[in-house]
Amino acid sequence: MTSTGQVERGPVADRSPLQAGSPPGQDLRAALDAFAQAGQLIRVTEPIGWDFEAAAVLWRLAHGPAVVFENVTGYDVPIVGNVLNDRGKLAAALGLTVEQTQQRIIDAVDRPYPTTLVESAPCQQIQVDHDIDLLERFPVPRISEHDGGRYLSAGVVVARDPDSGRHNLAIARIQVHPGNRLGCYFAPTHTYQFLQRCRELGRPLEVAVVLGSHPALMAASQLLVPGDELEHAGGILGQGLQVVRCRTVDLTVPAGAEIVLEGLIDPTVAETEGPFGEFPGTYSPQRDNPVIEVQAITMRERPLFQMVVGGTHPEHLVTGAVAREATLLRAIRAVVPGARAAIMPEGGTCRFHAVVSITKRVEGEGKLAILAALSNQDLLKRVVVVDDDIDIHDPVQVEWAIATRMRADDDVVIVPGVKSNPVDPMSRNRTIAKLGIDATLGLEEARGRLPRPDVPTDVRQRIDARWDRIMGRDD
Repeated sequence: MTSTGQVERGPVADRSPLQAGSPPGQDLRAALDAFAQAGQLIRVTEPIGWDFEAAAVLWRLAHGPAVVFENVTGYDVPIVGNVLNDRGKLAAALGLTVEQTQQRIIDAVDRPYPTTLVESAPCQQIQVDHDIDLLERFPVPRISEHDGGRYLSAGVVVARDPDSGRHNLAIARIQVHPGNRLGCYFAPTHTYQFLQRCRELGRPLEVAVVLGSHPALMAASQLLVPGDELEHAGGILGQGLQVVRCRTVDLTVPAGAEIVLEGLIDPTVAETEGPFGEFPGTYSPQRDNPVIEVQAITMRERPLFQMVVGGTHPEHLVTGAVAREATLLRAIRAVVPGARAAIMPEGGTCRFHAVVSITKRVEGEGKLAILAALSNQDLLKRVVVVDDDIDIHDPVQVEWAIATRMRADDDVVIVPGVKSNPVDPMSRNRTIAKLGIDATLGLEEARGRLPRPDVPTDVRQRIDARWDRIMGRDD
């Protein structure tokens, strides 16, 4: 690190095995190990600059492996990216399949795991209380050409509800200014509500920004549930999350975090933040937004600095999708028990469009699924519902279902004048029209249909078994 600020060692673990070492399977390093075992990790030793170069490499590897930049120009802190750029990454980190992972997230909403408080943790091995200058200490990247500055793009903001005391997690865009001040934009959800409540109470909002975390924590930050999201993160992990108390604010944070920034937000203060390349593929405008004053930094001995490329990079999109898809499916199942799967595809920015598969029991369930989906997530503005024989991960099959199973006069639902999200570039007067397409067959049509034209299954299996010989590759 290039900073010469005061650095003090954290407390030495001396009471129990629980307090020593990294929590098993709960940190970024465990996820990177899982990626390495799956052949989904590369380490770049060539010098790479924080000023657009790291982002450029991650764009070239947009759908590729996780990347550790070992040699970042001007810093001895590595940058890590592509941690959650496809759904398989979270599955690999959890030791599950993609399908099992979606069900694990649904279960985590219903059955959170209580956290386990430890007295010492890897994230507090080094503690910094003075001369806090994040730009000197960490390789905070510039990401998109017209961004307003250098951004923490993978920071998970931990805050407490001022009334209930439960922890909320959120990924916010955070612009780093010289010194200890961070400009941040919060979507109009829980952390934003906490800040408004603190304004009413006349007190600051305490926050901690976690940099470098297991992808389960990042997924939990997108759940939009009323419970304690540290406990829901444990549900995704399948074990209680180990947490440690912050040193200067009344919060607990994951013990295995790489870096933690502890700070306060004065709800009466706002400063210029932006522009920033956002998920719709447009730049958010420059606005006056809240400011975090960082009071302390705690971190590992040689921390990893995690980044997410903004704009329409797959990691920016998928990070917001994996938990939203699971909660969307859960909401639809509450009214359509035959809902089988849901995906928010990359072409719809993993926010604006969804495809849902159902096993229809009665007429009208396709439209009911549409209404349940649109009411569950404010960003959604197009929902396609298909039968369970359609692979919703295959856009060709989804388009085929629309082409062959949808009558526009009967199967299209349009809801005009619905509240929109501020980031939606098509928002007009903060409203948008929402569209649903019921591309399911009627029950009578389904009963009389033949399968799609294809060869018999046993013939396909025989050919598959002989494929190498047929192609001349058999030894």
